[in-house]
Amino acid sequence: MSLIRVGVDASNFAEAITAAGELLVEAGHVKPEYVSAMVRVVEELGPYIVIAEGIALAHASPGDLVSKNSISLVVLENAVDFGSGKMVKAVFAMAATDHSAHIDALGELATLLSDEEFLNTVLNASDTAQIASRLTLVLGE
Repeated sequence: MSLIRVGVDASNFAEAITAAGELLVEAGHVKPEYVSAMVRVVEELGPYIVIAEGIALAHASPGDLVSKNSISLVVLENAVDFGSGKMVKAVFAMAATDHSAHIDALGELATLLSDEEFLNTVLNASDTAQIASRLTLVLGE
């Protein structure tokens, strides 16, 4: 089961987040309600999850809807507007069982995303192999 999918078709932020979240559901790491909660976060709080140019980090509160700490990634076929003109091409979906794991995963991901070469690789990936090796430790696969 891969937690990375490239070339995903989405027409809005909800579809993009759902695509990333469904990878976590398919892997058995979260319940489907967690995906809905990630979409609600953006509906209620806006596009603050856009953490870098073209990159969003979807998440919801840690807790019972999460059975395993994990992160998935979808790279969209075309960028979508997450609100306020913030265009996103890649969506990470993060799930954590508790606050500590949530903070740890954020730190690991922040380190990766601070690497401009890695960001370019993610945003321009045409297949999962191009990014899988760099993400293995963070994704927990």
